[in-house]
Amino acid sequence: MGLFKRNFLYYPLFILMLFIVACSNSQKPTQLTYVKYVAHKQGDTAIVLLNQSKEMFTGTLMINEHGVYRDSGTVKGLVKGDTLIGEFHFLHYKLEWKRKPIAFLMKNKQLIMGEGITKMTVGIPHFDPTVPINFNEDKQFVFFRN
Repeated sequence: MGLFKRNFLYYPLFILMLFIVACSNSQKPTQLTYVKYVAHKQGDTAIVLLNQSKEMFTGTLMINEHGVYRDSGTVKGLVKGDTLIGEFHFLHYKLEWKRKPIAFLMKNKQLIMGEGITKMTVGIPHFDPTVPINFNEDKQFVFFRN
């Protein structure tokens, strides 16, 4: 019983030391820097705000179709070389929430939106890995850094 009493006195000291170490290791939160890109295509306008690291990206995307319809929501995903591949979770025409895969090709400080074949796996939409994503600048949005 004497051993338990002696060890019991060390528990508060141990907890206090853990608290001090945890507080001293706190880091300042990383400030997010968003870059704005704007695209125009046949009367449609799209704006994307992106925060990008070497491995990941997050942000928002808004697509106005002829000033009448709007898809607006969040984008997030992975950076693979010069390509950003992820998902777009958006409010479709201000009526219903949808999720679809999204891809951007980074080229000369521009982003070219990609188009590909969408597959569903366990209810999650993604691009079919067996079919290349099409980054045709004549058919897709080309975003310029603003």
